[in-house]
Amino acid sequence: MTSRSAPDSPGPRGWVSRPRDAAPAAVPPRDPASFPRAGEADVPRIRWHGGDGELAALLADHATAAGLRVTTGGGEVVAELAEAAGLTELHLPEGSAPLVVLAPDGPVPDRSWDAALRLGALALLRLPSESEVLLGLLADLARPRDRALVIGVAGGCGGAGASSLAARLTAAARAQGPVTLVDADPLGGGLDVLVEEPWHGGLGWDEAAALGAEDAEALGRGLLRVDEVALLVAGRGAGADAERLARVLPALAARGGTVVVDLAVELVPAARPELDRLLLVVPGTDHAVAAARRRLGAWRLPAGLAEVVVRRGGPLAPREVAEDLALSLAGAFRDSAPGVVPLLDVQRGGADRCCRALLREARGGDRP
Repeated sequence: MTSRSAPDSPGPRGWVSRPRDAAPAAVPPRDPASFPRAGEADVPRIRWHGGDGELAALLADHATAAGLRVTTGGGEVVAELAEAAGLTELHLPEGSAPLVVLAPDGPVPDRSWDAALRLGALALLRLPSESEVLLGLLADLARPRDRALVIGVAGGCGGAGASSLAARLTAAARAQGPVTLVDADPLGGGLDVLVEEPWHGGLGWDEAAALGAEDAEALGRGLLRVDEVALLVAGRGAGADAERLARVLPALAARGGTVVVDLAVELVPAARPELDRLLLVVPGTDHAVAAARRRLGAWRLPAGLAEVVVRRGGPLAPREVAEDLALSLAGAFRDSAPGVVPLLDVQRGGADRCCRALLREARGGDRP
């Protein structure tokens, strides 16, 4: 499946969903007055593929709050939205914007999930319980801006080296504008420790989560800085969780440049809506491939979002790992020499060269 995005309408990426038997998390109400207003001729339009019942009425209310207008006809639109019940017969216009699928609260049939994935949907949301998420997505479409390239890095198994690769990827991004490294592994050792930069103040997760996208510059100024890199870590406070991550990533993305997120396994679904790419670091062993396959199955990612980066040294060649996982091979690297510090010690070859190539490819075009 190809991920599609409308020109000049950067928005959150990835597949938004919760386990089918999970209760939606409670979210605070959003003040509609915080959204921009515009004259009728300037209001971006979203197209609705569905009936004119309760879902359509809820969508119209959300769109108005976000500064958008709903249409069912032709013309230029910034996004396509559809009712889950009619997905199996839906055919989107060529080159359409990302699809948001709406369903009433309650169980969603398997055929609707499958059809949404086939269409490349960026979100399947149940209303009214997930109203806050829908408002966030629509507000992002209504406020075009320069958006950061957001890259998630996760381990395909324990000890894969994802944190180290995230730090090296951040170092490679420094020459391309503002760059932020996010420690979203609450049970890890801490990226500040990994890069040998003891925490000495700066915003932690609680403070960062209290800021919205409109406070992006204040957020950037308040973060710990290491060699031109803004670093969001727990410090002495609470670490990342799903709610904090979902609030912070849109604000960091609004700063532009590059955001690299070192992701714990359990937080990949929370980060998914904002990710442009997810790099899965997998050692070249059968055991690591088996673990990575289980994680990919649990995450329910849209096709094309995840790519594998292979840590050489095992019996499997990088191409074999990619083929076993049915993922594109983004790169491969060997471990650095002992004593080399990620982010601070940048080398010509190894993982640093792999990360430079990854950034060149990511900046050269949209994800396939």
